[in-house]
Amino acid sequence: MDELEEYENNETKFIKKLHESSREDMMELIYSSIVKDKMGALKHGAPIKEKIEGVQSVLNFFKEREEYEKCETLKKLKDLVIMAGD
Repeated sequence: MDELEEYENNETKFIKKLHESSREDMMELIYSSIVKDKMGALKHGAPIKEKIEGVQSVLNFFKEREEYEKCETLKKLKDLVIMAGD
């Protein structure tokens, strides 16, 4: 097995594990990526509207769980995205 095949197999395993993990784990990962600006989570070329909707979706998840500190952080980031789009 060459390096590329090994990488693809590991990536596939990771994606499968993510897919099978709980929604909570996925949202925590997304939250962390957004807040810590990992992988340019909000800097990619998607339209501003999609970025806002994505952040709002994560915000709604944490609102349902009553994790208001995370909601506040996400709200601030959403507002920054909105301002950057103006």
